[in-house]
Amino acid sequence: MKKYFLCLGLIAILFACKDKKTTIKAGEIVTAADFVAFYPEVTLPHIIADTMLARKPNATLALDLNTLSKYIPDSVWKKDFGKNASPKFYALGRAKEKEKENYLFTEVTAANKRIVYLACFSNDNKFLKAMPLLKTGFDRYTSSYGMLDSKFQITTYHETKKTADDIVFKRNIYFYDRNGDNFTLIVTEPNEDIIEDVQNPIDTMAATHKFSGNYVEDPKNFISIRDGRNPSEMVFFVHFEKNDGKCNGELKGSARFISPTVAQFVKSDNPCSLEFTFTGNKVTMKENGRCGAYRDIQCFFNGSYSKKKAAKAKAKK
Repeated sequence: MKKYFLCLGLIAILFACKDKKTTIKAGEIVTAADFVAFYPEVTLPHIIADTMLARKPNATLALDLNTLSKYIPDSVWKKDFGKNASPKFYALGRAKEKEKENYLFTEVTAANKRIVYLACFSNDNKFLKAMPLLKTGFDRYTSSYGMLDSKFQITTYHETKKTADDIVFKRNIYFYDRNGDNFTLIVTEPNEDIIEDVQNPIDTMAATHKFSGNYVEDPKNFISIRDGRNPSEMVFFVHFEKNDGKCNGELKGSARFISPTVAQFVKSDNPCSLEFTFTGNKVTMKENGRCGAYRDIQCFFNGSYSKKKAAKAKAKK
């Protein structure tokens, strides 16, 4: 009987020790699993607002550069802060999609600049992809936030108050596409002119056709469509910059509708051929011919873009 109670006592001690080990300190991180477990669990939806970044970070969740670099590539933050920056890193939170990916929130700070990155890790704790969720100190936004909801959709939002009656905003919604290993934009709702850094040669042309407008992924990746000479024709301008500027392309031309929702760009003296398919508020572009003269060699005129909502005209007082 004494042996029986002794065994029970030993089992209880083992379980107690296991429970105490549920929290990992930064200095105890040895494996990728330890790194993921170091981030405190959060409930969804999880929202991080710009006001939260104004607070003093939790020192117990600080990560040194050597530890972070083992599991999240330096290239994630260096393209925002620069190669010579020496920022500080903090683990903000972690959420897991059942039997699928882990999502880690990491705050990176340098001087008055702060960015929260959302990094996606596989079920076996391998780094997959990361994206900036929220930035402060880079642009003069009135307010901004980032969110991961219970459907594991990712929202980025910022607005700027130009005057008392003039507020411009941009809201993007993404999801992690495990097949394409990328964060895919599924909804964009800007009322601001986000094609401002690229000269759009057809911007002032008429846009009365139901498919005319700006279809946007971000300020450097968009398709602009305007009215053609007749309803069966459209004028387009495509501009994209991908892979940190290593993959660029640009093309202006006219396409003819071969069906109510499909238009083709084809020229007898040009091997380049594009197809535009319209579905709802999106256009999907596909390169069918050789368009290497208009793009870098390792990228193509492919992708889906969401239509930008036209800003409503203000009523005169």
